[in-house]
Amino acid sequence: MCGGHGTARPQTAANSSCNAITPDPTETLVAQNLPDGYWLEAFYFSTKDRYPDLIGYGLGFQDKPATITLFVNPKNSSNLGTTKWEAIPIQTMDFPVAMSFADLTGDGYNDIIICDRYGPTMDNLWDAETNDGGRVQWLRNPGKRSAQSWAAKHIGNSTGMHRLKVGHFTITSHFQVLAIPIIPRSSDLKNPAPVIVFTPKYGSDPSVGPESWDKDIPFATEFRLIHEIKVVPAALNPSKNGLDTALVAGREGVVYLHFDAGSEKWKYTVVGTGLPQQGDNPYWGSGSVDIGAVGDDPVAYIATCEGFHGNVVSVYIKKSSAPKGAAALLDSKHWERVKIDDFGPLNQAHTGTIHHVSSGDFDGTGVQAFAIACMGEPIEKPENQGVYVYRPIDLSKGTFHKSKVTNRSAGRVAIAPFTTDKLDIASISYYVPGYYTGPDCPSIRINPNTFFTPLAASDIRVHRLADEVLILVPRPTSAVSATGTSIPVIDVAGRRLHIHVLPPNATVQFDPKDGVKVIYGEVIMKDSSGKEVRRGLAPAAHKAATTQILSPDGKVAAGSSGAVFMRMEYVSSLNQGPYHTMSELPIGNVFPASAPDDVRALAFDFVKCEKLAWASNGNWDGFEFYNMTGFHVHFGDDTFDKLCHIQLWTLGMGETARFHIHDTQPFGEIHCCIANGGGTAGMRWFPDNVTSVDPKAELTKKYVEDNTQQVVVPALHEHGPLWKIQPGKEAQPKLLPNGCADYPYHAWLASRFGDWKIPIQPPLSPSEQKYDVWLAFEFPILAFQY
Repeated sequence: MCGGHGTARPQTAANSSCNAITPDPTETLVAQNLPDGYWLEAFYFSTKDRYPDLIGYGLGFQDKPATITLFVNPKNSSNLGTTKWEAIPIQTMDFPVAMSFADLTGDGYNDIIICDRYGPTMDNLWDAETNDGGRVQWLRNPGKRSAQSWAAKHIGNSTGMHRLKVGHFTITSHFQVLAIPIIPRSSDLKNPAPVIVFTPKYGSDPSVGPESWDKDIPFATEFRLIHEIKVVPAALNPSKNGLDTALVAGREGVVYLHFDAGSEKWKYTVVGTGLPQQGDNPYWGSGSVDIGAVGDDPVAYIATCEGFHGNVVSVYIKKSSAPKGAAALLDSKHWERVKIDDFGPLNQAHTGTIHHVSSGDFDGTGVQAFAIACMGEPIEKPENQGVYVYRPIDLSKGTFHKSKVTNRSAGRVAIAPFTTDKLDIASISYYVPGYYTGPDCPSIRINPNTFFTPLAASDIRVHRLADEVLILVPRPTSAVSATGTSIPVIDVAGRRLHIHVLPPNATVQFDPKDGVKVIYGEVIMKDSSGKEVRRGLAPAAHKAATTQILSPDGKVAAGSSGAVFMRMEYVSSLNQGPYHTMSELPIGNVFPASAPDDVRALAFDFVKCEKLAWASNGNWDGFEFYNMTGFHVHFGDDTFDKLCHIQLWTLGMGETARFHIHDTQPFGEIHCCIANGGGTAGMRWFPDNVTSVDPKAELTKKYVEDNTQQVVVPALHEHGPLWKIQPGKEAQPKLLPNGCADYPYHAWLASRFGDWKIPIQPPLSPSEQKYDVWLAFEFPILAFQY
């Protein structure tokens, strides 16, 4: 298939060696742990739908056909209130490749047009005449989203069928299918493949759909290795004849195909030849194409990746004398090719990383940007994997601004208003065993528009993520105010928590009773003796240090890189503890009026851990152990770099959070105590060589005190790294094979641990109870490379 050129071995079912993906709160996960991944399409089940569903699938395997799956948008679900994208299998096919859709029956429901029986690789295509290869079919929409096994009806065949689109190309009365094989026969990269138009023939009852299809070949010998079709809608046709036209991307470059109704002949224009031929690389020209609208010009530029599965991003920009719209596509003299990006050399099989280009007006400005889908070749270059968006800055000079939307492998993107009326970007992993598979298991996800639209350099922006909040902060170098910018988030345990961004070398003044927990950069203070104190992400390993402001005048300065920190403001009107009941520990939402309504409406509550999914094994039943999650803090610029995830915990007197390690998600965790109920609570850990902990004995004082070390973490204190550290380093973690930090077994233990049998029944009375309250800051491992 498109992913199977060269001498790839025959495909077998995907093995289980891929890594489960780490959840990303900024994306909507549609499906994960797929057997493979290739095609993704935004699909409007009904012609009246406001929000599309998704159709996604892989290419399948020699011993296991692919499942064509309809993923139902929760907005279209009959299950009101659901957030899940329900997966409905609608067909199984051998080696399906491309699809499109249109209402072929006039019932108001879109049918699917799809090609399959491609064959295992480009060297082993299934022949159209002898093996029903290169088949094109249409799947009848049953009119009910929950229906499975959509009826398949034949359209036609051509060996190597690889791309197709639906439109009105020579007639306006019915939809036609423009279908193009990648090559004419197995391993033949030299000879042209036909460009085919299938036209339906209806009987006396059009509602049953086409009875048969006529096959025309307007171009039999002109084009090779066409890898993309972009339909240019009839409204843009310079001939004003009501017909759709098309741009195709292949070895000949970017080519405009159109039917001249006057002469009743197809014509073409090579708009640009794309990437020149280089050495023995058989893939030159162009690999994918789309048009970009700017203002009143609907075809202001052309975006393309080069060549076939290449590494070059180029745009064609109009010369000053060029006409607006698609009329400029009729003559190559109107266009100039500008190379704007290069992802590096190809591999030995002449394969790069870019597989798809698609455009959209993401920002609602009338200026379309374009997105590219990057498979991830080579694996050791993470910058070669993911989805990037390029926004025009100065079109006359071919200047574009590049930003990354996701780090996950992408073979195709689908741009549509999935979650709101703004354009989101959905993508599917490129995962074709025998050709290219990345380290992560295949998935389908949506990156909502709100997370990749431009952020004003000095803004703090917040968004609700189910029961959590995403906080996007500017880099300290972009903060405009001399004292930085901040946002209050919650009141808890006598403190008001703020996220504050302070520019490099800037100073801000707070109450000396406040605390400051650094999450990026460093802060500098002078204590009562005039000594300069610098505070970074964490104290020394296994040690505790205060987070309280040490300057008598409350002044806090940022280091040369600036700082992002959580300010724990002392609020005298709030209960300062000790906290004898959980009712004395309400959490107040104090997001400002400028925050979105759904964020301000969010009720932050401590939830008893025994009720949470991860505690369903019963290990915390009866414990006075509570959790509130939480906040994700990221830089709001193009990098979207993660600073940390923050959540809150409480634990009752005499109890334990139970010993554990973090071996499924990569992060470095630092705890900051707000309230230490009995004064001696803190972290305990076993020696590094301990590989298991007795689950019964860990609830007893003697076992714990005989086998662990402790660091007490008083109120307004934090502790340093507890993970195992690389030799010669202060904080750099040792890593497990899956990339997680290698932790010893560790846990937060309350004061007077073990003085009562655990779980404590009946619970302690309010006169005996004093809850601990602490914050957990989960940092990316890369934050501790020192």
